[in-house]
Amino acid sequence: MYEFSLARSMNNAVLSLCKKSGWSRVRHIVLKIGGLRKVNLELMAFIFDVISRGTKTEGASFSIMSLPVIFRCRSCGRDAPSETTEFACPLCGSRDVELLCGLELAIELLEVEKEQE
Repeated sequence: MYEFSLARSMNNAVLSLCKKSGWSRVRHIVLKIGGLRKVNLELMAFIFDVISRGTKTEGASFSIMSLPVIFRCRSCGRDAPSETTEFACPLCGSRDVELLCGLELAIELLEVEKEQE
C-alpha cells in the first residue's frame, strides 16, 4: 500500500521537525504531490489520520496540492500538460520530451504551535 508508506514517511518527517524546533502541536499540513505519483488522496488522508493518533500531528488538518504532469517537447519546443502517463508530447506526438512537473512529493506548508516556555 503506497499511501501508507507516504503517510508514515510524511508523519515521521513532521515529527522530527517538531522535536528539533520545539513545536508542541501541528495544526495543518499541506503536501505538494505531482500527478505521476498516482496517490489516492482520500486513502492518504485516512491513513494519516490513523497513524498520527497519539502524536503531535494528531488532529492536524491535511490538504494536498495536486500538480499537473507537464512535458517540454524537444521536437516542437512547446510545454504542454498531459492527462496521461505516456511520455510523449500531447501536441505533436514526439517521444523526445523532458518532464517539467509531475513527480513532486514535498511538505509545502506546516502550521504549528510552539511549546510554552
